[in-house]
Amino acid sequence: MTTSMSDPEATLRSKPPFEAAQEQYRNALRDMADRVAALVPGLTWQIKEDSWRGCGGAYARTSGVQVYVYIVFGGPVPDDKWAPALAIVKDGAARLGATNMTTLVDNPGDHDVMFGGDDGIEIEFGTKANTILSAKSDCRLRQADLPAPRTGT
Repeated sequence: MTTSMSDPEATLRSKPPFEAAQEQYRNALRDMADRVAALVPGLTWQIKEDSWRGCGGAYARTSGVQVYVYIVFGGPVPDDKWAPALAIVKDGAARLGATNMTTLVDNPGDHDVMFGGDDGIEIEFGTKANTILSAKSDCRLRQADLPAPRTGT
């Protein structure tokens, strides 16, 4: 959906609320983390941060916020499991709208990639001593900041 950036608030009002994005991102990251952990016997994970951030760019002066979820695994993904783990995250990131992949580091035992999408969507996945998976959504308005639905009387 494209709305003129001359009115960033109108663009945000046209999107589902922050709370819907928060649920979508939580579920997507949990699914990716479960699937990655299943590749490595004994690998566990936990959500270290589940919060929000203010928006930047064209949305900096709006009340919009971004979902932020940060997962830390209990160890690294070994090199022989990196390709299938990356495929899981690449697929999950694409479902969230992050299809532009940038490889930041690709060395034995040390990998880090970033997936980007429209309006600030970012998914990062990396492994070294531990594995991390994080996501930042596009900018959204909280339900309380959206106009009330109109009711006919």
